Order: sequence, then structure tokens, then C-alpha cells
Amino acid sequence: MNKPYRGLWALLLTALVFFTVLSLKTDGIKLGGFEIKTSSFAQSMKSIFTGGDSTAIDSLDANGRLPNGRHPKGWRAPVDTTAQTILFIGDSMLEGLGPRLAAYCDVSGDTLIEVIWYSSSTLYWAQSGRLTELINKFHPTYVMVCLGANELYVPDIRKVRKPFVKKILAEIGNLPYLWIGPPNWDTDTGINDLLADNLDEGCFYVSAKDKFERSRDGAHPTRASAALWMDRVIKWMDGNAAYPLRFNHPGDTVGRASRIVVYQPPA
Repeated sequence: MNKPYRGLWALLLTALVFFTVLSLKTDGIKLGGFEIKTSSFAQSMKSIFTGGDSTAIDSLDANGRLPNGRHPKGWRAPVDTTAQTILFIGDSMLEGLGPRLAAYCDVSGDTLIEVIWYSSSTLYWAQSGRLTELINKFHPTYVMVCLGANELYVPDIRKVRKPFVKKILAEIGNLPYLWIGPPNWDTDTGINDLLADNLDEGCFYVSAKDKFERSRDGAHPTRASAALWMDRVIKWMDGNAAYPLRFNHPGDTVGRASRIVVYQPPA
């Protein structure tokens, strides 16, 4: 870097430090016969770090959430590099996703608890209380959900299913989570919009935009395509997830969850 530019950057850095310190003094500072008001600068700094919500930084709780239970726009937790116990719940789509996620967990030192409830939906999970039971039993540090494939054609879904999505989120509580959306094989009636409207930013992977090779039923991705699906989710998490994890790449392998729980279709 040329010397003139070094001097300019040094001047700018000094000014930034000076005004940042000033921003911490809410009552202003006097220089000679002048008084510098610092409140507006402080609010500007807050706005930068909270995605435009200048009051957010004052009202975040210990989990980085606003009073409405949501994170400020653009909020992300630091990458968690510790060993995880991941509870992965959902419908039959886990048959394809689970083995590939297990491979990532194997090489990263994580424990995977996989819970497949065939033909399940947000309605059945919310009304059953099973998620709370599973959390109390396995004490996960991270929750993954894959639900919505059995709700592609529900009429007026944004109204009739919203309470169930909210109930599932309430059961997850303050645990870090990620919801993997359904791998649409047809246009849905609003399940993806419902999830996008109610899940925290960075907690929803939209699978409907992806391309899949399908099995004979025309809905489920083939095992190979499901493995690539999970690869895309992991890659997306690295730069977009609100709660990013450290995953080592397992090559071309698949694995098996430390524990697999299976529930039969709802009666």
C-alpha cells in the first residue's frame, strides 16, 4: 500500500475509534466552548449492528432475541465448534437425509439422534408432545426438523397450520435449530411461505428451489439425490445459518445415526 494511502487509512481508523468512544457517552462531551452531542452517532452505530433496528441492541435477551422472540435482521451466532448432540426429527424424508447427515456427524465428532415419524406433519408433531419428550430424553444441543412434504396441498394452510408451527417452535425453545423445507415435486398451497414467515431468519433452508432425482413415487428423492440435498444444506449453513455448526466433509460416505427412533403413520 502506498504511503499516502497508509496515512489516510490511519486517519480514518483514528477517527472511527474516537467517535466510537464518544458514542458510549450518552451525555455528550465538551471541548472548549462547544458541546458534542453523541446520541445520534450512538444510534447510528446501533443501527449498523442490528440491521436497521436502532433499538434492538438495547433489548436483546441472553439468547440474542428481541422481545417478540425473533432475532434482529442479519443476526448470526458464532460458529459452534464443540461436539453436538443433534436431534433430527421429521417425516419419511429423513430416510434419505439421515444417513448422509450421520456421515458428517461421524467425522465431526457429533452424536445424531434420528426420529422418523412416517406420514407426519406439523399438525401431528404439535399435537403429540413428542418433541418435548424427545428433548427431555436425549438432551440435544441442536435440533433439525424436516417437515412439510405431507402438507403441500393443505387448503388455507397459512391460517390452519400456523398454530402448529408456532407450537413446534415453542417446544424447541431456546435450542439452536434448523428447519429443512419440503422438496417440492409440485406447486404447494403455501407451506413454504408459512415456514418462511414464522421461522427465524437463517433457520429455514428452502428445498423447493432445488432439483432432485425422484424415486418411483415421484415425491421422495432417490438416496443419491437426498445425499446431495443434505450436502447443499450443510454448505448453505456455513454462510447463512443463524446457528452455524462446524462440519467436516465425509467424502462420499454415508453413516448411521447413533440412535434411530421410528414412529408408525398416525392412525
